[in-house]
Amino acid sequence: MEDNNVLVVDVRRSRTEYVNWQVKYQTELGLDDPLVVVDIDEVVERYKNWHQLLPRVELFYALKCNNDEKIVSVLASLGSSFDCASKTELQQILDLGVDPSRIIYANTCKQMSHITYAKDHDVDLMTFDNEEELVKIKMLYGSARLLLRFRSKQTFKAMYQLGKKFGCVFEEVKDLFLSAKNKGLDIVGVSFHVGSNCMSADAFSASIKEARMIFDIGIEAGFSMGILDIGGGYRGRDADLPTLEQNAEVINKSLDEYFPETDGVKVIAEPGRYLVEAAVSSGVNIIGRKDIYSEDKTDIDRIMYNLNDGLYGSFNWASDMKDGFVMSPVLNKAKTDKYNSTVWGPTCCSTDCLATDIMLPLMEVGDWVNISDAGAYSFSLSTSFNSMPRPNVYYFCSRDTWTSVQHQIREAEKAATWCHS
Repeated sequence: MEDNNVLVVDVRRSRTEYVNWQVKYQTELGLDDPLVVVDIDEVVERYKNWHQLLPRVELFYALKCNNDEKIVSVLASLGSSFDCASKTELQQILDLGVDPSRIIYANTCKQMSHITYAKDHDVDLMTFDNEEELVKIKMLYGSARLLLRFRSKQTFKAMYQLGKKFGCVFEEVKDLFLSAKNKGLDIVGVSFHVGSNCMSADAFSASIKEARMIFDIGIEAGFSMGILDIGGGYRGRDADLPTLEQNAEVINKSLDEYFPETDGVKVIAEPGRYLVEAAVSSGVNIIGRKDIYSEDKTDIDRIMYNLNDGLYGSFNWASDMKDGFVMSPVLNKAKTDKYNSTVWGPTCCSTDCLATDIMLPLMEVGDWVNISDAGAYSFSLSTSFNSMPRPNVYYFCSRDTWTSVQHQIREAEKAATWCHS
């Protein structure tokens, strides 16, 4: 990481202040393109918090959530492991010097050339959930270490029910173990995912209990079962429930009951949004406003705003989080009356709508707004539809945190040099 890519501040500030600083900076330069600010302190703080709350659970960051090079390099320097789902994701992490043992290829349906790439680079831990995947792995990477991914018998409320696409059912487990055994493949554990942005901590206790039963079936089939992957689903915004603290209480209790430390089972997880969602805020310019009047033409009934970033840019997630879309003016409009508003993105697509029936103060074309909690599935899902400008990205970090991260990078480089000498 180069220091000139990060603005190091003596005292950590709020992300709102960071956005305000950059809005002022861009305005002075005559720029009105959208921008985002990344709070490195928040990423580091949450990484450390994870290990304090879940000391038994090794963190494999889900790269798909936000693959920003600076965020990923900071996590790598902290010692994070990574969840990758494609050749390109594997390559990004390997290029940072991360050891292959710190990577899980967590995609149950893998392109064959990507499996070969994983083999060529010694990434041997991967997931599967069906017979055809076993056939591919046997043909291309017979020495891989496999995790059988299952979908829980119980379903819990989540933004995305991943069980619709991934995971075998309990009734298929025994046949898959036997098939792998007959092929000479090595199943080393099981994995599950409670669903993206899961809204119930009980999902973890139910899934860990079921994982224990599947573990025992694997042991009976003759496998040395040693890894439990409890997946993702951890929420990222401070206002969301369950918090990580609430999830951790349930997870730790369930692990003690079904996978006690004396068993020697390695427990891993694949958090994404928990680490990055709240660490990123956006500064967006109002490029259009349309006032919709009441039938008698005397009062404003509704206001439509157009922003220069939208669903096809940084806010694909907004279409699924109408209740959690938080937008506020950069300039103080506290005393201004609020109006029922609709917020549109900049493209020519009529589905490019970020929020409806949101109460906002009256704002002018050219004003800036701050959209918070914009770090999860924003950069990675952004497109160039209508060739709209991508946001300028600015990074902030307090001096104490930055010094600590730089020290860890130097120590890691020393260790790597010693290992290869």
